[in-house]
Amino acid sequence: MLTLFLAQLSSGQVQQVSESYLIGSWIVDHKIQEGDTEITVYRRCTTGQIGSVLRFLTTGEYRITFNSGRKIGRRCGNEIYQGGIIRQGGIAGYYRFNIQDQSVSLESYNTDPNMNWNLVWIDENSFGVIKAKDNSTYD
Repeated sequence: MLTLFLAQLSSGQVQQVSESYLIGSWIVDHKIQEGDTEITVYRRCTTGQIGSVLRFLTTGEYRITFNSGRKIGRRCGNEIYQGGIIRQGGIAGYYRFNIQDQSVSLESYNTDPNMNWNLVWIDENSFGVIKAKDNSTYD
């Protein structure tokens, strides 16, 4: 299944994309696993979406927020109140897009390690992150 997916992606990706395609909000749509390889597929979304939302900003920064969709009740220390909805902790940092190899480096302002993602563009509204299973992605 992974081989078929990769062949389908590579045949559809005739032209490299620019950093402007990355700008916006993304959420994990699904994951594909085979052997030691995993592809996490992200799709465009709105910032009010339930779950972990990854936003690439025009300033070169990225933000990852978690929207539980629950209304304020009892709060924990890592929850942030925004517009009547609880948002649990977030991660922020800056990113660098490499147009040559279609990869992005994420460097967090927090304590998270730097991450390098190899991207495969499915279309302008979705991309895949190819990685070995032991690497981490935000999802």
